Amino acid sequence: MFMNWFCQKRNLRGKRRTEKNHIYHYYIHGINGNIFTNPGPRPEIDIQITLREKSPRCPRAINLREVDDDMQTLYINSAKDTFEFKASTKDSGIVEGVMRYHPFLFDRETYPTDPLAVQDADDDDDDYDNESGELHQARGKRPIFECFWNGRCIPYTAVSEFDWCSRGKGAKLPAECYRRVSGLTFMDLELKLKEKDTIFTRVVNGQKQRGNIQKEFTQWLQSCHEKWDKQIKFLGYKSTVTRTDVPTKKMQQPWGTFSSIEWDGKKYKTGQLMRSQKTLPILYGTVVQFFLFGNYKGDVFATGGQVEVSLEPRALHGKTKIIPISKIDKTATDEAIKKNIEIASAKLPEKLKVHWPDSNPWPQNAVRPAGTLLGPVKVEILNRNGDSLSRMPSVGQGQGKKLVVQLKIVQHADKEVVSFTAEHLVKYSGFWFKKIEILRDLGEYTLSLHTMISESSSTVFGGTELPSYKLNFTIKGEENKKKKKFDCQICNPHSLHVTPEDNPMTVENGNPVRFNVEIHDEAGNITAHTKQIVRCEVEGLPLVSTDCSSTGAGQLVTKPIKLKIIKQEPQTLRVKFEMPVSKNKQSRILSGSNIYHNVSSLLRFPIREKIEWLAGGLMENLFYRLYDEAGREVPLTTEIASKIKVNWTGDVNLEDLIQGKLPDVQVPTQVHEVRFYQVSYQDQSVSVSFNIVPRPDEPTRLKATLLQSKVMLGETLPEVSEYEPNHLGILFLRLCLFHLMTHLFFIYSPGFQSGTPGSREICFTYRSYVERVKVDVNAGVPAQLKLVSEPEKPLRVLNDHGIPTPFLVQLCDKWGNPSPDQRVVVELKSSPPTLKRSTFPILSQPSLVRVLFPCSSTRGYYQLEFKGSLNMKPIPGPSVILTVIPDPNKPVSLSVVYDTSARFPAGDKFPAFSVTVVSDEGSPITTFNPAAVTMFLWKGGPVVENYSLLRKVNMVFVFFLCRDKEIPEDAGKHIIQFSLRVNKTKVLFSDQITINVEPNQPVKLRPDSQPPAPVVSYSKDIARRTLVENMTLRIMVSSLLAVMENSPGEDGTLYILLFKPEVSSASTSLDPFELIFYFCNDINRMLEEKSAEANRILNMPRRVCSIPDHFKGQQDVLGMVGHLAFVQDSDAARVISWHIRGDMDCVITKTTAAARRIYDYTQGRQQVMALDSVYVPPGDRPLPHIRNGHMLFDPPGNPIYARTLLIYPQDQEYCNTVFKNLLGDTILIDDLDSANNYRKAVVQNKTQCPTILTRQGDRISSRGKFGGAQNKAPPINTLQVFGAPCPQEYYTLKGQIDQLSHYRLTLQKKERSAKDREEHLQNMSSPETKKNQQEMQAKQRQLEEIESKTNKTGSRECWRAIRHHSKERKTEFHIRRGRL
Repeated sequence: MFMNWFCQKRNLRGKRRTEKNHIYHYYIHGINGNIFTNPGPRPEIDIQITLREKSPRCPRAINLREVDDDMQTLYINSAKDTFEFKASTKDSGIVEGVMRYHPFLFDRETYPTDPLAVQDADDDDDDYDNESGELHQARGKRPIFECFWNGRCIPYTAVSEFDWCSRGKGAKLPAECYRRVSGLTFMDLELKLKEKDTIFTRVVNGQKQRGNIQKEFTQWLQSCHEKWDKQIKFLGYKSTVTRTDVPTKKMQQPWGTFSSIEWDGKKYKTGQLMRSQKTLPILYGTVVQFFLFGNYKGDVFATGGQVEVSLEPRALHGKTKIIPISKIDKTATDEAIKKNIEIASAKLPEKLKVHWPDSNPWPQNAVRPAGTLLGPVKVEILNRNGDSLSRMPSVGQGQGKKLVVQLKIVQHADKEVVSFTAEHLVKYSGFWFKKIEILRDLGEYTLSLHTMISESSSTVFGGTELPSYKLNFTIKGEENKKKKKFDCQICNPHSLHVTPEDNPMTVENGNPVRFNVEIHDEAGNITAHTKQIVRCEVEGLPLVSTDCSSTGAGQLVTKPIKLKIIKQEPQTLRVKFEMPVSKNKQSRILSGSNIYHNVSSLLRFPIREKIEWLAGGLMENLFYRLYDEAGREVPLTTEIASKIKVNWTGDVNLEDLIQGKLPDVQVPTQVHEVRFYQVSYQDQSVSVSFNIVPRPDEPTRLKATLLQSKVMLGETLPEVSEYEPNHLGILFLRLCLFHLMTHLFFIYSPGFQSGTPGSREICFTYRSYVERVKVDVNAGVPAQLKLVSEPEKPLRVLNDHGIPTPFLVQLCDKWGNPSPDQRVVVELKSSPPTLKRSTFPILSQPSLVRVLFPCSSTRGYYQLEFKGSLNMKPIPGPSVILTVIPDPNKPVSLSVVYDTSARFPAGDKFPAFSVTVVSDEGSPITTFNPAAVTMFLWKGGPVVENYSLLRKVNMVFVFFLCRDKEIPEDAGKHIIQFSLRVNKTKVLFSDQITINVEPNQPVKLRPDSQPPAPVVSYSKDIARRTLVENMTLRIMVSSLLAVMENSPGEDGTLYILLFKPEVSSASTSLDPFELIFYFCNDINRMLEEKSAEANRILNMPRRVCSIPDHFKGQQDVLGMVGHLAFVQDSDAARVISWHIRGDMDCVITKTTAAARRIYDYTQGRQQVMALDSVYVPPGDRPLPHIRNGHMLFDPPGNPIYARTLLIYPQDQEYCNTVFKNLLGDTILIDDLDSANNYRKAVVQNKTQCPTILTRQGDRISSRGKFGGAQNKAPPINTLQVFGAPCPQEYYTLKGQIDQLSHYRLTLQKKERSAKDREEHLQNMSSPETKKNQQEMQAKQRQLEEIESKTNKTGSRECWRAIRHHSKERKTEFHIRRGRL
């Protein structure tokens, strides 16, 4: 085979060569293609092409078998693995296909680059820009599959992908792996391959594999990615380790460890900062090492791998985490990572803050005598931001680890004295430690506070020491005591020693009592033994105890003592101490005046409640005293003074308070300002208060203060008050009137009654003092409107057009100054008011109002008047004369001209209609496209047909011609109307034209209504042989038509009776009318055959609703929604069922009582709906594209209401209510594009568009939303759908069965009646009947004789007897006849 090509360009030689070899690749090289490594047998086919170039170059012949750079050759030899499959279509078609994987090696993709694509990119810059991003991303967005047939590539055919080989949601493999796949199919069945019924199967070594094709492909792709892709270079091999953190045992080893990697041009190494991506939470840290599964001895390229990260800040996390290398965020910078680590570090515990709540702080290296109380102590854990912490900062979800504080006191001889651990108290905002009372041994001590993790008691977290605090102090005895060394021996407990030793001791009412207890031996030494529990009991208070087993000493603290004081007399309580083991007892008396300390006022302030003082002055030398309930002065101590609070300053000197001195008071500088001052004893809720009234000093200068610095022309300032200044020498001028004290005088309201806006100066003089104040004077209240600029006069405007140049209206005060007041509302009125104006914008500027408006009205002259209003007060304005002229380009009507005398025979052609578009001035408009004109034709009711005019336009382009349109075949009155679409929203309609469609020439013979197929039989009875009775045909009338008696009809055979008319006046012959009838002598056999056929059709497989309905048949229950209707079309059934899938199992009842019964029975698990609580509007509204019986536009996609596709087998009225309520006005359309176009057109016509469903399974909500999984119906086999109705043949058979059954019943009745008649006639002819008749005749004659002989005036009794005898005989006869 030889093919000659003449190349005009030199660079086309290689292009033609590779292109031809690509097309005929498998035709030349066989089914396996051009494999370099193992060619195998090939077909004996050679294709040679000759490349001819311009002279002087000689022609050159090339064999296509020798070409090795075509795309298929490159695909085959660069692939590392293949995936073969077969596809079987529903029409038994088989398509074979293969996919190849081209891995990433080291620093590049091995997916072959199409040389033709590169050359095209070089030739066309635009194309190169579009494709340049794809050339370096393997396949990019090009299709996967090329299609070959008989070894030859089908040009311009390709299959992009199948669902099972596309990257869906949730895919774990990187997206670039899917772009490394090429493929081909050996058949062009793209549309069939994408059908749902197509079955794909993987092929391995020529054998089909059972399984899910998508799962098989994903596993193959995963294997190729792990085995062949060499995307990351692992550097710095360290060792091979076993990882116990991997849950799968076989994957725990071997793992190679590396110190760095190179990935996508970037290098990551140990110690480098990194940030993760697509992790929860986002991780920040430093690289520890890299892991790669397998045995290695040096640097290696691979994919996958993991990185171990030390999470930062380390003090917050305290651990490492291993994540895939693909989770490294390659876009992160060191600056951003450091900033986030710093932010997280600032939240960590930084230091401990120590508080001494009782104001008895112990400074560093403090020296205290033995027995001194330490504490209480409050500790706060602070971070770098100064925030108080109770937990470690949280990492991810959940709370951080709980923190506690440990207090430990150690004597320098390494003897631990106490150790306590405190948890955080939310109520007191910190960690609290009670008073420590056992510091009696002399020597040096260290108090340590350590922050610890609660669950582990560790003081270190994440390798960082948590904050701590140390306090060194010394405990000493009396200085004048000489130290002696004794060898002492501790003896048994002998006595209790209680301090303080005052007896009776004085206690303040409301406070607890503290006793220090020591257990002494006989020598008076403190002794410590086990079970030394000392108890303390105060009258009226609960028992308290302390354990002195370890130290021989302890402290007892009672509950607060609260007694009712009578006549300020002190009360005495008895306290009893005992230790059960030694049976030592001791009693003490509590007494003293201070026990009543907090009942009455504690403070007395020997000054008046209101104090006048020089404004701005300083009140000094304020002292206070404290008294108890008995009126005795209480000595001031450090503890008491620390509880004194004042409200005028927070800076209080404790030493001054101990001396009874209060802080100085700064008097306000304003004379009218009265201040409240209070001194309180904080814990006792006792206070004293006083007020300071500033008084003014002698004036030294004048000062004026205005409450407002701006005033309008014609407006007066408020009244101004002046008064003497305070001691600072300032005289205040106010804009409001105050009545204060002496030296007060008034300045009444000044104002500016004319002039221009600008700055003014007001001068105030008092004695020798002068003060000047500047006031900004603005324009006055708007009083008039001025026209600054306007369009050129005379002002003329086209009808329904706007004025191109705006009016500029200036707001002015009565002096003509421009006013910036934006509260003014400007409106425009016309005279006469027939000028129709649409809404016009008003752009408010500091002093201008810009007015630009369109208008439409009757042509003529108008006066425009500008008027304003401010707070319901009118503001006059200018007026303008406006002339409205007609617009020659504005269509206002359609004029239709046609032959009004023309007849309209049915099925014939319409006469020509001339449609002229008339402008506003009455002239025709010739600029419209003929396609914008539409002809509507209907016969009453809604529009049933429409014609879009795309016909010939006459030579002068004045009007449109509508011709050669067919007249409807249905005779009667019709309406014709023409419309013109001016724009997207405006449509003009012509007057409606009424025509009368007349019957045309006869062409066929038809009855008024199609009769059912009769059944006749071989019978003498005319009724069983009747074919037609009273059937009216269009040409003739037949009263009765029957088959002949003894007709030789074949039993069970169908016959056709032809009615062929013969009309001499008709120009053409008329089609005959065919009447089908059955000849049957055995009705029962025919019924059995028809019933069997109906049952066969009924039992044929068809779509059914799979929802079980357990409630159907109950009283007032219709059943579940899914069983109430059938849907013929499967696509419609799928999308409608999915749309109301939440209601398909809802049980519909007629009454609420029935619904409630089902609800109670199922305990609320079954959803129900009662129709007596549902209202739907009556009637059916037209589709949105139909308005007033006319179509607004030609609807695409065959829209219909979805509920009209439902077929109700029973209860049609109830079911109509149900689905009107559930589906509403939901529309069904063919496809998504049609649905979007339909919705767009409806909205453009200012109409609300309901939800739209498509037969493809898409949904567009009434709000216009579509797309996504929630708006796409799944396959029908995954849904519970409406069932399909039986075929129409079934209902036809049922009708015939009903007719045959009725016919059989009629025959049976007729035969029974005939038999009864025959029996009756026989009985009437029997001897007995004849005898009775003879007797009756004889009796009648006898009666007549008796009557003639009897006198009319005879006895009535005799007459009755005779009548009675006769009646009995007649009654007996009639009864017998009745039995007959």
